[in-house]
Order: sequence, then C-alpha cells, then structure tokens
Amino acid sequence: MPSLPSVLLSVALASLYAGLFQLVKGKTSTELLLFWATSLIGFATGQLAAYSLGSRLLMVGEIHLLEGTITSLIFLSIVRWLKL
Repeated sequence: MPSLPSVLLSVALASLYAGLFQLVKGKTSTELLLFWATSLIGFATGQLAAYSLGSRLLMVGEIHLLEGTITSLIFLSIVRWLKL
C-alpha cells in the first residue's frame, strides 16, 4: 500500500503533465478534464507496471518517476491522437 505522500506526489505530477499538455496541445477547457483523468490513469499504469516488473530506474521514494512519466505521456498522446 503506497503512503499518502507518494499518492499526493503522483497526483501532483500527473496533474502537472496534464496541465502542460493542455498548454501545448489543448484547444478547449473541457479537454483539460479529459487530459487530467488520462494522465492520472497513465501515471498509475506506469507505477503498476514498474512495480510488477521490479524496475528501480529513477525512483523518488516509492514513486517510479520514469515509468510513470512515460506512460502518462503515451496515454495523453493516444487520447489526443484519437481526438476523444
């Protein structure tokens, strides 16, 4: 079970990625909510994948920063590409 600071930092990072993606690629304000949810799901997926694979690359405490960031950006790119 992840600790509260790890969860809060993960949510903050995913929110930052969604906000930056909105600034660069977004057009409407409703896309921000979609990007935020997508970024959260992507970051969590990256965390779970890194944990299950036993990866120890670029960690900040319990957070797998590299894997979470990469999967979050991949998910955001897919959603933008699909134009949901």
